[in-house]
Amino acid sequence: MLRREGKFAQVIIASPLKEPLTYAIPPLMQGDLKIGMRVSVPLGQRRVTGVVMGFLTETSLNQVREILALLDERPILDHCLLQLIRWVSQYYLAPLGEVLTTLLPASLRTENQRVIYSCPGKFPQAQGLERKILDELQEKGGKSTLKSLARRIQGGGLYRALNRLLAMGAVEAKERTKGQRKKIAELIGKRESLPQERALFSLTAEQQQALDLIQQRLRKGGFETFLLYGVTGSGKTEVYLRTMEQVQKAQKRSLILLPEISLTPQLLDRVEERFPGRVGVLHSALTPSERWAQWWHILSGNVDVVVGARSAIFAPVPDLGLIVVDEEHDPSYKQDDGLRYHARDLAVVRGKLVGCPVILGSATPAIESFENCRQGRYRLIELTERVEQRTLPSVELVDLRQEVKSKGREVKGKKPAGAPQPAGFGLFSSYLREALQQNFVRGYQSLIFLNRRGFANFLQCRLCGFVLRCVHCSVAMTFHLKQQSVFCHHCGARKPARDLCPECGNLSLSGVGFGTEQVEQELRGLIPGARIARMDRDTTSKRGSQERLIRQWEKGEIDILVGTQMITKGHDVTGVTLVGAILADLSLNLPDFRAVERTFQLLSQVAGRAGRGKEAGRVIIQTYAPDHYAFPNIITHDYKSFFASEIEFRRDLNYPPFSRLVHLRLEGPRAQEVEAKARMVGEELRARRQREPKFQEQIEILGPAPSPIEKLRSRYRWQILLKGKKSRPLLELASQAREILPGSRSTRLYIDVDPYNML
Repeated sequence: MLRREGKFAQVIIASPLKEPLTYAIPPLMQGDLKIGMRVSVPLGQRRVTGVVMGFLTETSLNQVREILALLDERPILDHCLLQLIRWVSQYYLAPLGEVLTTLLPASLRTENQRVIYSCPGKFPQAQGLERKILDELQEKGGKSTLKSLARRIQGGGLYRALNRLLAMGAVEAKERTKGQRKKIAELIGKRESLPQERALFSLTAEQQQALDLIQQRLRKGGFETFLLYGVTGSGKTEVYLRTMEQVQKAQKRSLILLPEISLTPQLLDRVEERFPGRVGVLHSALTPSERWAQWWHILSGNVDVVVGARSAIFAPVPDLGLIVVDEEHDPSYKQDDGLRYHARDLAVVRGKLVGCPVILGSATPAIESFENCRQGRYRLIELTERVEQRTLPSVELVDLRQEVKSKGREVKGKKPAGAPQPAGFGLFSSYLREALQQNFVRGYQSLIFLNRRGFANFLQCRLCGFVLRCVHCSVAMTFHLKQQSVFCHHCGARKPARDLCPECGNLSLSGVGFGTEQVEQELRGLIPGARIARMDRDTTSKRGSQERLIRQWEKGEIDILVGTQMITKGHDVTGVTLVGAILADLSLNLPDFRAVERTFQLLSQVAGRAGRGKEAGRVIIQTYAPDHYAFPNIITHDYKSFFASEIEFRRDLNYPPFSRLVHLRLEGPRAQEVEAKARMVGEELRARRQREPKFQEQIEILGPAPSPIEKLRSRYRWQILLKGKKSRPLLELASQAREILPGSRSTRLYIDVDPYNML
């Protein structure tokens, strides 16, 4: 039986619900309530905050509860963002509420910070509960938080009474959290300055051609994706900035995504210089009140450019005219927990929904992105030369096998890739050591790259072979010298380091392998007097520490910087003339079909940090696998040749971009239970594939099998990989995995569409 009395609203709440909930719209709200507004609604015995997704004139539900309060004066999510929410939910197989939780700042997902103000005047029509509210406000000096009112005035009807008072103008309601009014005022103070006329340096012919192509699309209007493939130092950022200026002149706004915003203060400086007072910033390092303030600042149209990390793809930018994804290949654009989305892919989807151009920029594009150019889905724009006719750095390989032999320590038998150095070998080859010393004497800066932090990879007993492992994860703990502790870099577990072996009782535990901390220590002994710093997660954990370190680096206050992949991203320091990669093999043999691609990207990007000034750059790469097919292309800076080799490998094994993947992972505290349920899910998926013709020829099921890291944070992990040519049947079968797995409090199923990390 259909109910037709009044109107109904479909509301999504920040809860893992698949579909919107239906609520009746009170008569006082009808006409004021709009799609995209926040509302307070009852859910069980609680009051929660939701967003209106749509309206219904009728419903078949027997009982429909009313919306309690309207929380906004105007919509906070526009039509395109609401469409994006639905698309994300459907494609990534995520509940609508989970998408909303990711999109909205935490302070916007609650009404507890609403402040109620009484308005001057007498309101004789206010009776009963309404009068009680006004008396409470008067007693509190004319204002009170909604939370305080709800605590003092028990029983139902509070929100309906407040709505009536709001309608008669007796009270006002405003959103506020601690410190937010001050922050908003500070932001407003910055709005007044507008971009000033300035002298611009001349663009290269390639930069101008790129700009002309993109501006043609801006003039025509509509959606198009450009892949701006430019070698390191070719001036991609300047193309971004000038395009954004054209967007601003058209009275529209731009959104630019960066892999890790805290690591690129230089680019932020350039954006703020070009658009003074008109830049909004969104990233995870902001406090809740700062994020709240920036979010409203952006929504209000007070900025022309929004700069942010991956979550900024959901920023409420009105009149969006351009989306830029810098370093589009970077894996940090993929969210690995919670809502497992890829910001680069969502940028393309949002651009299509809005009808604006999207620019993807990189010196080492993702294989999928370059293939999209070949297939005509994206338009390729190339920048093949550095600005100001600067040359690309020379790249040299050091064969560590020969280095070992030359020192009289020839390793017997086959040495696995990435194995630690023999005792006493040293971290630096004689060739790299000499180059570092010469570079320091000449007064130039050097960069040392090793994608492994800590002092030693693990502690091992020299007598019985025991390895100290994390009790919560199936991985060895990493030794850190400064803290005299061992850490698990996966779960964060920590314990003091000891020499005593817990297995045999001998004082024989010692470090094996090395990390950035040991590299830093050895450098201090190698080049006395050099100002040496280290950039990894251990040295940059405090707020603002990353930016301070980068500023010192840019000012020339650091002679040698040692770091992990953090140092590979976007830094333009003219004093850097030497880059050394300690052990380039580390990521080559990971159990991941993208391992070679990531190695090529990392080494190419870190190599690109050298020679950005007048002095030519030099790159020295130490490796045990100099014959690997990736290295010749790194030496010649030849991405296209690398792509030609890698794309054939992907084609032969039917990996993306020639297929789509969905990663199913089961986790739980009991190993046998997780294994049993993983096998049950795998068998049922195979049975359904056999029964359904649409699945039979299009989907391959791999597994179940233990995850490469079988135990993580005290939870055992098994995985199943679905591989298919088309997304629709693949997603349909993956979604059925939730139906197969019976409800369990212990074993949980996680679905990752287009996975990037399957460890």
